[in-house]
Amino acid sequence: MADPNINKSLLGKNNFRLLIDKVPNVEFFVKTVNIPGVQFTETIAPAGIGLDAFFPGDKVTFETLSVGFLVDEDLGNFKEIFDWMDSIVPVSDPSKYAAYVESVKTATGSMSAIDNDMNQYSDITLVTNTNKNIPNRYFRFHDAFPISLSGIEMESGSDNEAVLATVEFRFTYYDIKSTS
Repeated sequence: MADPNINKSLLGKNNFRLLIDKVPNVEFFVKTVNIPGVQFTETIAPAGIGLDAFFPGDKVTFETLSVGFLVDEDLGNFKEIFDWMDSIVPVSDPSKYAAYVESVKTATGSMSAIDNDMNQYSDITLVTNTNKNIPNRYFRFHDAFPISLSGIEMESGSDNEAVLATVEFRFTYYDIKSTS
């Protein structure tokens, strides 16, 4: 007999909220987000003539977290992501990285500050809501950082459409909880 306590409501595509600690201006403009897939390796061992046996592996791989957001007219949210990426791999001024991780020059002229290199990461929380808009599940992406930011496409003669940009994040792992 079926369990009467099973929730039979479907997850709505628009019942979510995305919180990125490091870039709060992106939150209010998020249009799309994915829950990344996960896979792990498998081990193959010969099991006889022409047969292989398959066993669970020991390495997990996550897809990237992809976030599509509407760009505000001041480009504030786009610039937040761009500045975050520029601080990780400074394009215009390499000394920015030293300031970002609060490193100092040693007597030998090398930089030193392993303690603060966590500044380049941020936790990201995706909250899925019930059909009554009550928070239901919390996907916490640990040690996330952006790996790509899409370009912005402008078009003359368009019908005042909003500009959409996409940012891809790598992260160490994610967990799913029913409380924050």
